[in-house]
Amino acid sequence: MKSPIRRWAFEALEFVSGLVPAGPFDTQGGLARDLATLARAYGVDAMTPATFDDLRAARTGYFATPRDYYTSTEAQFSGLHSPEGSVHFGLAWDGRFHADGFLEQAHLVEALVRRTGARHVLEIGSGKGLNGIELARRNPDVSFAGVDITPLHVRIASERGAGLANLRFVECDFHRLTPWKDQSLDLVFDVEAGCYADTPEKLHASFAELRRVLRPGGLFVTFGWCRTNAFGSLDRQAQLAAELVERAWVVHQFPIERSWDRAAGEVGFAAGERRDLREASMPSVVRLYRQARIFYASLASPARPLVRRLMRRSTHNAVSALMLPHTYGLGALEYRMATLTAPRAS
Repeated sequence: MKSPIRRWAFEALEFVSGLVPAGPFDTQGGLARDLATLARAYGVDAMTPATFDDLRAARTGYFATPRDYYTSTEAQFSGLHSPEGSVHFGLAWDGRFHADGFLEQAHLVEALVRRTGARHVLEIGSGKGLNGIELARRNPDVSFAGVDITPLHVRIASERGAGLANLRFVECDFHRLTPWKDQSLDLVFDVEAGCYADTPEKLHASFAELRRVLRPGGLFVTFGWCRTNAFGSLDRQAQLAAELVERAWVVHQFPIERSWDRAAGEVGFAAGERRDLREASMPSVVRLYRQARIFYASLASPARPLVRRLMRRSTHNAVSALMLPHTYGLGALEYRMATLTAPRAS
């Protein structure tokens, strides 16, 4: 299948998806409907996180690592999500999706860079470089760098940012920031990458490494998901929706919010600003939800072979797209901006 044909199909899906109804996302009935859609698509009686491991049901296979996931779904991210290079959700303050909303997290970081006078800034999980390129272009006197574990992303980001002298991208695991010396950074941020510190051990290692590379009083800024503190008391189906999102993105488990706070405090970070951004991210989330609805409808139609060829191993993204708005509406996941301050010298 030639890429122009695939682009045409993606553009057609983008247009048609705007006509698809969405919601409700705050009722058990709405979630039950979409879980039933997934069960039919996978040919199982009921969805569980283990469905991804059943190659008879998940015929496209299961992604073993985040690197595999992001490499194998590049066509879907570039075609359906953001031709400009975003691998995160956008923010919209007016309740409507705008493509430039993918830059809103970078602009919130920029405000902190300018407020604090940061001169050396690192993005962990920098993807294809969208945030770093925007920040470096607008702030030529600040040195920016990005690290990502996916070689394809680092290559794309490096090519796109090649003309910016104050920007570089490095292939690196953010749990081990070996290219950076102790106390060498003023500000570190991530946009939806911190969820891959997905076990207590990884979370502790990540915070310890962030404290090592940040100067005293330096700032860490994160945008991403936590399980809400009420997660354990929620209906089992609401919990399942979050677990399916985790499994689709090859995340072992999002941390409970209070566990994340505690882990940060244990290495000496002081909590700062906290903003619930679920409402602002919802237009971007619902946009992909509508596309997922069309995807699953097409799997029940004579177009199924063509759709599978176009989308390749996209089932996992479609699962997360169908479940994520329910996790917001039913209170299972929080999408938030949070800041932490490294201990100041005594």
